Amino acid sequence: MSAAFRLEGSSMLPVFKPGQIVIISKAGSSGKPRPFLHPGDCAVYSYKGRTLLHRVLKTAPGGAWLADDAGRLERHFVPWADIRGRALGQHPLSGGLCGLLYSKLRRALFIKARSPIEAGP
Repeated sequence: MSAAFRLEGSSMLPVFKPGQIVIISKAGSSGKPRPFLHPGDCAVYSYKGRTLLHRVLKTAPGGAWLADDAGRLERHFVPWADIRGRALGQHPLSGGLCGLLYSKLRRALFIKARSPIEAGP
């Protein structure tokens, strides 16, 4: 089963754009870890009263750790019951190992860019 969501925000640029319609493969109803959701995939989920789309960093028996690609949002744990499904994107960085590596690189560069420049001696 699938569903559609309209995205807001720019935390997942350039993979997903504000206003873009994203189709998701809906999560199953069992309480077991979702075999279709892997590190690097993008998931739509409910968090603090909002519906978000972010990158899966790691899965666990009770849910998944997610974060944005921009490095603005700290990684956070989301229970399986709050994950609506996996984003079905055509962009090569929208899921899998390539997506995970891209996300880690982008977050590392963002953190480095935010660090103060060290003064010389």
